[in-house]
Amino acid sequence: MFNEFSSWAVSTVMTRQNLVPSPDGSRMIHALIPMWDMCNHENGRITTDFNATSDRCECYALRNFQKGEQIFISYGPRTNSDFFVHSGFVYMDNEQDGFKLRLGISKADSLQKERTELLGKLDLPSVGEFLLKPGTEPISDMLLAFLRVFSMRKAELAHWLRSDKVFDLKHMDCALETVVEENVRKFLLTRLQLLIANYPTTLKEDLELLETTLPQVKKMTVQLRVTEKKILLGALEYVEQWIKA
Repeated sequence: MFNEFSSWAVSTVMTRQNLVPSPDGSRMIHALIPMWDMCNHENGRITTDFNATSDRCECYALRNFQKGEQIFISYGPRTNSDFFVHSGFVYMDNEQDGFKLRLGISKADSLQKERTELLGKLDLPSVGEFLLKPGTEPISDMLLAFLRVFSMRKAELAHWLRSDKVFDLKHMDCALETVVEENVRKFLLTRLQLLIANYPTTLKEDLELLETTLPQVKKMTVQLRVTEKKILLGALEYVEQWIKA
């Protein structure tokens, strides 16, 4: 009978597979690394690698640990949505967190070809996910460049397609037509407002929920909402100040 314990066992194995080199080094194979996998995550850099000479996985401590203290490692730069889906937890102080904003150029756009070509010159996809980051600078250079191309008219697209300074579009102080910059800000403002309004609760309500006793899975979903809303509200405040500037 496939019961709860069977489900737990299958889920454990499926989510803890690690790719390591095969004995002859010709390909990557799956392996379980139980002792290493017992380590929980904390902020830092990845210090785990596979030593082909000694045929073992090696992980170096990020700091000194005392006898009897739990050992933490960094799982790498992942958002809380990734941690939630793939690792089953939410890290509230995640320095590498971000909100995945999915954007794309419509096939119905009369300037799709030009926009896609310019995005290609910028090494950006015509459809993809862009991270809104927590902190004082939530707009990445890639997101900024994409939105500028997204907001350009035919004349601006033609100009930048000819330009040898196309990567200037990733810089905040890039000289652009006022209407293009205004459209970028308006688009971001509207998108952020819609994303925030789409949640069934407010940040204040979620924080109050976390003060109560909740089932573990419910608690994690609320924690995820809290981290996402903080990023979105921070980005919204940033854009509002950007508009006023």
